[in-house]
Amino acid sequence: MKSTTASPKKISLFPDFRPTPRLVSAVDLAGQWAAPIMIVIVVIAAAIFAPAFLSPANLKTIAIQVAVLGVVTIGQTLVLLNRSIDMSVSAVLALGAVIVVQTDAGNSLVISLIQAFAIAAIIGLANGLLIAKRHVPPFIATFGMLVFVGGARLAYTKGQSSGTVPEFLRMISIKPVGTIPAALLVWLAVNIIVIVVLRYTRFGRWVYAVGGNPGAAKYAGINVDWVIITSHIFCSIFAILGGLLLSGYIGYVDLRMGSDYNMNSIAAAIVGGSTFTGGRGNMFGTAAGVTLLIMLLNLVVVLGLPIHWQYAMQGIVLVLATALQGFRQFLLSR
Repeated sequence: MKSTTASPKKISLFPDFRPTPRLVSAVDLAGQWAAPIMIVIVVIAAAIFAPAFLSPANLKTIAIQVAVLGVVTIGQTLVLLNRSIDMSVSAVLALGAVIVVQTDAGNSLVISLIQAFAIAAIIGLANGLLIAKRHVPPFIATFGMLVFVGGARLAYTKGQSSGTVPEFLRMISIKPVGTIPAALLVWLAVNIIVIVVLRYTRFGRWVYAVGGNPGAAKYAGINVDWVIITSHIFCSIFAILGGLLLSGYIGYVDLRMGSDYNMNSIAAAIVGGSTFTGGRGNMFGTAAGVTLLIMLLNLVVVLGLPIHWQYAMQGIVLVLATALQGFRQFLLSR
């Protein structure tokens, strides 16, 4: 006589709760418009309590900081769409800046740029191969790469800050085109290119398909591993570009340069509507998330609050955005 074991019952805190389609739509809408609405609220609050926030000089600072974080977050959004994550962007960002700054030591600027982007592609390829082919969890694979690249940079620089950056980097970062900082135009150009790729190319459709359901995507003939690897390569390339813009903005390469870009890029992408479960998010939302986060961090400085409030702000924004996503998933599971 065969013995049968009963499968454990699912215990729910709200067994009788059934969300209406209208409630699910409202939560979806809130997730899409939360960042733009918060931007308006921050601007109004700043105009009342910190008028210096809206000064031309401060708005220029915000624009450059948005551009730098925005470029890095584009790459982070790409990997999040694939149910992945990249914890190595801050180390890659700093390494690229160090390589290009060596132009002052007599190297050709073009050669330095080629070296930087080639190394970024190799790092992204390594991340992608570890995740797609060896099935290493994305957090572990990219965190390991963060440690490795950070150590390699310290060994390369012997623990010393690098010198001043080439004039070319200053030009593409802080030099205005009319009244608009060049870095902002670089970010907008990259945004437009990525939006077109995601909307109108086969690769863009594959990215969303892999993030939405990797098994179904593979069954449909999509090379899932290739999509994941390619997304990580682009993520590292965008991190390098962000590093070049950042070094051009601050004028030198510091040992701690870009150390908070892991958390900030993830927080901005999540606030903009991307999810850790993949398949959701777009560059418009990411742009709004980046703008909101930079405005909040800048407001802390303008108000004269201690710098540790910036870290608290990052955590609060990320927790609230994740909580909203969690609530949406809860509604969909009912």
